[in-house]
Amino acid sequence: MSNENKEVLLSVKNMHVVFKVGRRRVHAVNGVSFDVYKGETFGLVGESGSGKTTVIRTILGINDLTSGNIYFKDNLISGKLSRRKKRTLKKQIQMIFQDPAASLNERANIDYIVSEGLYNFKLFNTEQERREKVVKALTDVGLLEEHITRYPHEFSGGQRQRIGIARALVIEPELVLADEPISALDVSIRAQVLNLMKKLQRDRDLTYLFIAHDLSIIQYISDRVGVMHNGYLVELADANEIYANPLHPYTKSLLNAIPQPDPKTERFRVRGVYESTDIHYESGEWIEVTPGHFLLGTPEQIKEWTKK
Repeated sequence: MSNENKEVLLSVKNMHVVFKVGRRRVHAVNGVSFDVYKGETFGLVGESGSGKTTVIRTILGINDLTSGNIYFKDNLISGKLSRRKKRTLKKQIQMIFQDPAASLNERANIDYIVSEGLYNFKLFNTEQERREKVVKALTDVGLLEEHITRYPHEFSGGQRQRIGIARALVIEPELVLADEPISALDVSIRAQVLNLMKKLQRDRDLTYLFIAHDLSIIQYISDRVGVMHNGYLVELADANEIYANPLHPYTKSLLNAIPQPDPKTERFRVRGVYESTDIHYESGEWIEVTPGHFLLGTPEQIKEWTKK
C-alpha cells in the first residue's frame, strides 16, 4: 500500500523549538516535518542532543512550540487548547519513558501505578473492573497478578519497563511515544522488551513513535525512519531503504558505527567520519529523491550524494 492511501495519525509541520538560555537562543528543533501513519512504527534516530526528545516533548505539550503546527487525527493540537481537549489528548497519546526507575513512584505499589490513568479518566465502574483491567495489563506485558501488591524497587530493570508499558497501555491509547525505552536496560533484556512492544502493537493496533540513538534497534522495530542531526531532519525513508541505500553522509556515519558480529569484518572495517563543516543545513531543501525517500541538502549536494 502506498503512503498516499494510509491514514495519517500524527502530522508534524515545520516544527521549530527555540529555548532561551540567559541571553542566548538555542535552536533545538529546526523546521522538522513528518507524518506518522496509523498502525506503523516511525523511528526517529540520531545522536544525543540531536533534538529527538524535544520533538516528542513538544508533541505532548511539555515544551512550547515556537512555530509550526502539530496535528493529531487532522485536528490541530499545538497552541492553546481547552482543558477538555488536553484531557482527551492525554488519553489518546501516551508515553513510555527512557528510565524505568525514575519514571515510577517508588512509594506506590504496582496496583496504584498502573491504575493512575484509570482513576484520572474514570475508565471503570466498579473496583472489581478496575482490578481486572490492571491484572490484564500486567499479564499482557508478561507479569503476574501477584505483582500488583509489590513496589518498583522489588523488580529488575526489564520488569520495571514492562510496568511502565502496562501503565501506558491500560487506558488504551492510539499513539505511544517511546523515548529510548530500552537504552537503560541490559543488552540481554532489550530484545525481550522490543518483541513485547511489537506483539502489543499487533494485538492492539497501536501506533509507535519510537526514539533511539542506535540504528540497529531502529531497524528491528521501525517501518519508516527519520534521521536527525543538530535539530534538523536530514533523511527520511522506509527502514529497509535507509539500511540498503543510505544517502546522507550523516546517516552513513551512523550505520558505519553499528558493531559487526563477525570479528574479522569488525577488525578490518574502515570507519567513516562525518565532516559537517561543508554542510549547512539552514541552506538546504527538503527534497524527495525517490518515492518516499527524502533528503535535506542543496540540489548540488543531493546530486553528488545520489550519483552511483
